[in-house]
Formats: sequence, structure tokens, C-alpha cells
Amino acid sequence: MAFVRNTGELLAIRRQLMAFASEHGLQLTKVYVEEPGPPSTAFDLLESLLDSEGQPLVVPRLHHLAALGHPLKIRDHLRHCTHEVLIATRPAERTC
Repeated sequence: MAFVRNTGELLAIRRQLMAFASEHGLQLTKVYVEEPGPPSTAFDLLESLLDSEGQPLVVPRLHHLAALGHPLKIRDHLRHCTHEVLIATRPAERTC
């Protein structure tokens, strides 16, 4: 949330993510937004992934997993549990 100005901007970014996923034959099932403060969203994300069946995780960069522990170890653990970790290759654009 630190990178968006308001809820409207966040909703616009979510719509862009959904459109991008649809254009590439994917379905966006959840969007996690990290609020300033303790990293509770990251743990909610991990719990949700481990409860699902092989759902992939897309992160802007691998270091975004650092709130859960060592990013490479978290990625390897998720892969071991059949969850591929995908790194976004295009940087996000700022919306107005």
C-alpha cells in the first residue's frame, strides 16, 4: 500500500492485473496487498498457498518473500509443495 495513493488507485491496479492475466490465458485468484507495519499479509499469503492445490505465486522480485524468511528457501519450499514462484518481468507502471 505504500506505493499507491488511495483505494481507487489500488482498484485500478487490480483491474490491470486481471486484464493482463486474462490476456495471457491466466486467472487471477487473489491479490495480496502489504500494509505498512508487521508483515501479516505475507503469512496469510503463505497459508493460503499451502492450502491450495499447486496455485502459482507471482511476485515483483524474489526479495518480496523475505518477510517469510530467506527468499530462496521460501521459493524452494513452495516449489517442493508444487507451487511455482514466478517473477514479474515487466516493472509496474504508476497510475494516475
